[in-house]
Amino acid sequence: MNKQNVIGLFVGIISPFVAFAIYVLFVMELDLFYMINKVLESNKLPHIISLSLLVNLLIFFMKIKTNRDSAARGVLGATIFYGFVIVYLKFIS
Repeated sequence: MNKQNVIGLFVGIISPFVAFAIYVLFVMELDLFYMINKVLESNKLPHIISLSLLVNLLIFFMKIKTNRDSAARGVLGATIFYGFVIVYLKFIS
């Protein structure tokens, strides 16, 4: 793995968390920890992760458009990792 793959992987793992936090804090204007507790209580975590991954789609296409294919590969790897996490969480609950 080269440096750009690692950067893309890091960005792909962190960006859904940041997108969820921005949405909760600025759009819904709620407390972040309150919302996380509500999501965990209602067993909707796989749904929230899936919706938060839409930001990875945007980042992936931005990386492809700017010819940073290695970084795009890292973002895609992070998205596939989240896919396995979502399937795992679906079968547990």
